[in-house]
Amino acid sequence: MGKASKLYNSLTHQQKQFYQEKTLSTTMKIKAWISFLSRVSSLDKLEDDMTAILMRWAIASFVVAFVSIIAAAVSEIGWILFGTLLLVIVGIVLLIRRKKLKQKDVNNYLRLFFLPILNVLKDKAGDDAKLSASLDFRNPRKVLEPVKSTIGVRKQKLYSPTYIISKVPLTDDTLLEFAVKDDIKDLRWTKRSASGKTKYKSKTKFVHQCFIKMTLPKKEYTWNGTEAPGVQIIDHNDQYVAKVKVKIKKVGDHVLHVKAFFDAIQSVYGQFQPLNPTTNAPTSKDESVEYEDVFMAVPYVWYGGYFDRYDYDSFDHSDTGEVMMDDDATNVFDS
Repeated sequence: MGKASKLYNSLTHQQKQFYQEKTLSTTMKIKAWISFLSRVSSLDKLEDDMTAILMRWAIASFVVAFVSIIAAAVSEIGWILFGTLLLVIVGIVLLIRRKKLKQKDVNNYLRLFFLPILNVLKDKAGDDAKLSASLDFRNPRKVLEPVKSTIGVRKQKLYSPTYIISKVPLTDDTLLEFAVKDDIKDLRWTKRSASGKTKYKSKTKFVHQCFIKMTLPKKEYTWNGTEAPGVQIIDHNDQYVAKVKVKIKKVGDHVLHVKAFFDAIQSVYGQFQPLNPTTNAPTSKDESVEYEDVFMAVPYVWYGGYFDRYDYDSFDHSDTGEVMMDDDATNVFDS
């Protein structure tokens, strides 16, 4: 708790504003994006861990309280009930504290998807490349009105949040644009057993979706004339416009894996041949690396004319705490 409080106090005013509002629409250099988001992501990771710990301790308190009730009944020692009451109070306090932390939660698409991609793009586009992004990492069930429907005996609430809309020019003059959204389906229904008991059932299904558009210049690439499954390519004047959609269904609260994102980019580059291929691709790393907090292993795609090899990249960077906004662009903090 103290570590999280200290980290929050170290945030700049703009970082605190983003942490509280969880939305942002602006243009910054990639290195500024990483510097701006990393501490917020670290704080969110700490509070996610605390949320899980508080739940475990609350459950433990209620379990011990239940056992103590049985012990008091068997031993007929009345003072044990005072300990039972104290444990129940502790459990309730822990759940209240957990609920307050959950209200501060930043969607995991920041920590597990957008930041890993930024740390790859800093090499694919360059630290100083300007990336435009509109982010919304709020809890969709709190801010969106669901579309309600009935499927058979099941009542469904559908939420369709869009977390990320972004674009950035890469070092090969390709313009990369992508959007990430989910369809969240909350299902509720009742089921009557053979004994006549009514059971209430629930399930949540996620459909992760990513839309990718890449505009490749003809001065850098030639198209082989074919289209990979799921890839649409349009020959337009002096450019090739490639579109691909990622759609993955999951049961449970997850985020789209970054590997699926880079696999889609690979499927586009696989249809082209570079006219000016590079010959100084970095050497691949074979050893596994463990990361703490927001530092996690993510698929890394080297650019060697096109993306053809995976590796892993750490998130090491110099975080000065400065926020470098695009000077010639209006951003969310101007209002």
